[in-house]
Amino acid sequence: MISISFIYMGIMVSFFSQVDFTEKGKINPSEHTRTIALNPDNNENSNWFWFVSLVNPYPKMESEKPVRELFDPIMGFFAPEQKPVKTVSDFRDDHLIWAPHAGIGYKINSKWTITAQGGGEGGKIRTKQTHPSILLMPLHTDFEIKRMAFYCGTGVHFSPWGSPPHKDFTNWKERIKATRPYFSASATYTYATYDAKVKVKFLPFLHLVDLNLSDEWHTVSLDTNIGFEVPLNQRDEFVFSFGYSKFARLQEDFDSFTFTIEFKRFLEKKR
Repeated sequence: MISISFIYMGIMVSFFSQVDFTEKGKINPSEHTRTIALNPDNNENSNWFWFVSLVNPYPKMESEKPVRELFDPIMGFFAPEQKPVKTVSDFRDDHLIWAPHAGIGYKINSKWTITAQGGGEGGKIRTKQTHPSILLMPLHTDFEIKRMAFYCGTGVHFSPWGSPPHKDFTNWKERIKATRPYFSASATYTYATYDAKVKVKFLPFLHLVDLNLSDEWHTVSLDTNIGFEVPLNQRDEFVFSFGYSKFARLQEDFDSFTFTIEFKRFLEKKR
């Protein structure tokens, strides 16, 4: 009888251990834990995020045309071995202009996001050379261009199919499948400077040109983009986009097509 009782009690304990005693309509804590594990989209991301970007612009740079149309041909006439001087347009054509910027954003809901960002770019390009000339004296040229631009702005993003889900993906196929497109528009203020130095002389005595030019501009632009947000994990995204920037003034120099790559990270929600 004693052994039978213990066997009976063991069966009952095993049975009752399988039963969920939670009241109807309430969540069993263990089941809730398993639900979170099976549904990683239920993360604790904040609506706030930060991002860093690199923008590759293709500005018109019409102001540099005289260098190609006048300076290079004239110098080439006097010194046939003279090479064309380097300008910002050359770096643009070789896709070597990459402007960094950073910002913060807030996701209002799954479709609408607002951002604030700023950045800058700049550099100096100098072409210095000396070649034999038709006047039997070496022709020396020193051509330097320095451009700088600093900007800040605010924008709005619209995701027609909602923002991408965030979770721990197992492969890139899942990440690509979760990618979502978006459209954006930003209003941007830009401060730009321009400095040029040109020196031309027949060595050792005959100075032809010694010119210094400088200017600065304040302008605004409307930047429009279409892009794709690729989720990487529970908090991070990789974003790339194509766009066009239309400026209020000096359009012949600054208007440009752009390609942008971006890394975005959502902050953790405060508990």
